[in-house]
Amino acid sequence: MQVTIDLPDNVGLDEHEAKEQVVALLYEAGTLSEKQGCDVLGLSRRAFQEMLADHDVAYMTSDPEDIQHELRHRRE
Repeated sequence: MQVTIDLPDNVGLDEHEAKEQVVALLYEAGTLSEKQGCDVLGLSRRAFQEMLADHDVAYMTSDPEDIQHELRHRRE
């Protein structure tokens, strides 16, 4: 899906920064997976995790399934 949003110039974000904000919010809400977020932004897992930290979004959740997934894939 492609979404176009017209923002006022005075919001102080370029297109990539706005996209990061949206992806971080969707990830935090549980709507977007880590892989989807990486794909949307063209980031590696590590860069995605750093981006989340920059936006004060926790990478790990308390969902046991997410934790089990991370443990199984921690070396990727």
